[in-house]
Amino acid sequence: MSGNGHMESIIVTRDLRKEYVMGTETVHALAGVDIEILRNQYVSIMGPSGSGKSTLMNMIGCLDSPTSGEYVLNGQAVQDLSDDNLARIRNREIGFVFQTFNLLPRATALHNVELPLIYAGVSSRDRQQRAAQALEIVQLADRMDHKPNELSGGQRQRVAIARALVNDPSILLADEPTGNLDSSTSEEIMDVFDTLHENGQTIIMVTHEYDIAARSQRVITLVDGKVEAQMSVDYYLARGLKQPTAAPVAADPPASPQPEPARAPEPAPAPEPETAPEPTPPRETAPSPSPEIAPTAPPPTATPVDPAPAEATPPAPGTPRPISNPWAPPTTPPMDGGR
Repeated sequence: MSGNGHMESIIVTRDLRKEYVMGTETVHALAGVDIEILRNQYVSIMGPSGSGKSTLMNMIGCLDSPTSGEYVLNGQAVQDLSDDNLARIRNREIGFVFQTFNLLPRATALHNVELPLIYAGVSSRDRQQRAAQALEIVQLADRMDHKPNELSGGQRQRVAIARALVNDPSILLADEPTGNLDSSTSEEIMDVFDTLHENGQTIIMVTHEYDIAARSQRVITLVDGKVEAQMSVDYYLARGLKQPTAAPVAADPPASPQPEPARAPEPAPAPEPETAPEPTPPRETAPSPSPEIAPTAPPPTATPVDPAPAEATPPAPGTPRPISNPWAPPTTPPMDGGR
């Protein structure tokens, strides 16, 4: 139980820190983050580029481990768990929605939604049934046999949301879910998130768009790896913290300004008289003998040299380690029990 009455905390972090050592320099991506998110809340995480949003998302999503501090997810301390245990928690507790959809291009919508269930060891019949139900929740039951290239951007994101829901996760973690969509399609996707929240889903959304954050209940703002503010959306909007739409209006000018007296034009400088250049006497040159033309041999053929391979660019400070499949544990996935 938390200190917020009868509401239960689903995420608690205490002095959460993440440091990256780059040569002789230490980058403090998270510099002591203390947050508490309640079950069934809808929370937005905002902040400028480099503020630690993505690093915090990786900590919350168990995609990475903190350098120090405590992270309690659904009553379990996870900061010191092994990679295998973190993978199991990811698959069981967290549903991911990414900006780039991350769908398998040659698989149907139904098979894409089944993916987390395959790694969870669910039988073929059960996972097809659950995947179909998840697609029905996002109103794509009539598109389950279509591949991603046969779907619009909004429909692809709906498939990604259905995939995130298929395991009935405790948390739906969305990273810029409307970043690749136009404004009209973004509204449709946000309506899906609103409906999921009304049905009791806990949602944590990382965004830099003020109008997207305004759809949530709370806004957590990060600056330089620290929590700068936590506030309800009502207070957030009451303070006028929204995206500016026009330039600030200048102050009123002083009354009856005196016109500046006109200045007389300055006379233009007189042009200098043109002088003809003196003729240069021609130089006498002795005739040179015609050289004999020697037969030219073809130039030697140069041996092509393979260019040197480009050196790998080191990752930028604060860049999380890439994980191609957040639902799969690093060990061999279990055999399909339904075949």
